[in-house]
Amino acid sequence: MRHTFDHKLDISSEWVILRRLATLSGVKPQYYDCCINSCMAYTEDYRILDRCEHCNEPRYHQNKPRRRFAYLPLIPRLQGFFQSETMIENLSYRSNYRHQPDHIRDVFDSANYHRLCQQNVVVDGVTRPYRYFSGEHDIALGLCTDGFLLFKRRRSGPSATPLLLQNYNLPPEMRILSGNPICLGVIPGPRPPVNIKSYLAPFDDELADLAIGIPTFNARDRKMFDMRAYLILKLGDILAIDKILGIKGVNAIVPCRTCTIRGVRKIQSRGTNYYVPLTTPHRQERPSFDPFDLPYRTHDSFDKVLQQIENAPTKKSREKIAKDHGIREAPALSRVRSLDHARSYPWEWFHLLLENIVPNLVKLWTGRFPGIEPGSDFEIDSQVWQVVGKETAEAVRDIPAAFVRVLGNISDHQSTFTAESWGFWFMYLAPHLLKDRFQHPKYYNHMLQLVNIMKTMLKFDITLEELDTLERSVICWVTTFER
Repeated sequence: MRHTFDHKLDISSEWVILRRLATLSGVKPQYYDCCINSCMAYTEDYRILDRCEHCNEPRYHQNKPRRRFAYLPLIPRLQGFFQSETMIENLSYRSNYRHQPDHIRDVFDSANYHRLCQQNVVVDGVTRPYRYFSGEHDIALGLCTDGFLLFKRRRSGPSATPLLLQNYNLPPEMRILSGNPICLGVIPGPRPPVNIKSYLAPFDDELADLAIGIPTFNARDRKMFDMRAYLILKLGDILAIDKILGIKGVNAIVPCRTCTIRGVRKIQSRGTNYYVPLTTPHRQERPSFDPFDLPYRTHDSFDKVLQQIENAPTKKSREKIAKDHGIREAPALSRVRSLDHARSYPWEWFHLLLENIVPNLVKLWTGRFPGIEPGSDFEIDSQVWQVVGKETAEAVRDIPAAFVRVLGNISDHQSTFTAESWGFWFMYLAPHLLKDRFQHPKYYNHMLQLVNIMKTMLKFDITLEELDTLERSVICWVTTFER
């Protein structure tokens, strides 16, 4: 503000700067009442409620909302992009992108994106006379959401949930830089939302308007055009996606969002949680699954189950259908059919590997995995693990901070390891630190297989041939793990 308007304004207050900036931007927050525990927002069908339907906390105190959620409208910010010729040029990345049939380099190489480009836009069940991404300035978006702890890494502490958009029209080297992700708002704590769909309702309405078209002025062409934007991906951790997609999720009989593999319980220990091995354990009635021929979900199969739930005559019958198929309710953000229920929710490398598989492998190797008795032949001796911990701390002393932050002793300070720490340690340090440290070489070789899988997944350009090899490698690693 000072730089742009110093010839006409005498601004002496930060408050004045922010106020005038808000006025010029045209972005005005929309406030919605929400539960004091953040279970839900009082939008759409919930706006008439006086109490939270999840925790029963009252909505009002002395006729005033106890808590409010601030939604930051998307449309005026997208319109603002087209007031800058530089930004208009950057946003042309999508329309100028050239797909190479044998390579995957970006989201615009995906089968789902190319399918959309051949289909007419559908909003609220009405088919429009134009196709997805048929316009030069059409924008592709991805929704990212995940809870974050407000105070360090206290798992039981208060958290909040940001709603962020990735703008795929920007080149990959730009779209992830600070300032380019678009924040729709932050769902307040102290708990994660139970009904995240209610917080996304204002965004769903904007997506419907954007699919129809918003008149926008293009500063480069000096012309008005219908600006359109479509959501093509949703990213987040497993729990967040389960809520957005409306599935029952982890520990359910059918927990997977990609296929309909059925889970089994630990009969011997009378376990109540379900897990999903490919090979059926002894005394279980479920058939084994061929990893090369899994029963994958499709968008149509999702819709068929949702139709069955809607047509079910009783609550009990609806619950049985949901239990048998692992689907609770319709997914969020469904007014525009740009999302494929089976393909638009990819498994995040970050959460799947660095937050789950790698730490759990270390727990297995150190005898700390729940339900596994100590003394297995895949365990590393505790004294050897102490040495590995010291070597981990010493190994990063001479590595530039641009590659990795300081790593502590993994034996004594494992709780301080972030996902970034786990990734660097597992892919670049563990192959050297754990060499000849297992009781049997097969466990070390099994670890190296996963290292190679992870490095392949991180490539910026992967061929279809490499993708087929990667699939076989993953299946080999999983089946070997089960044995």
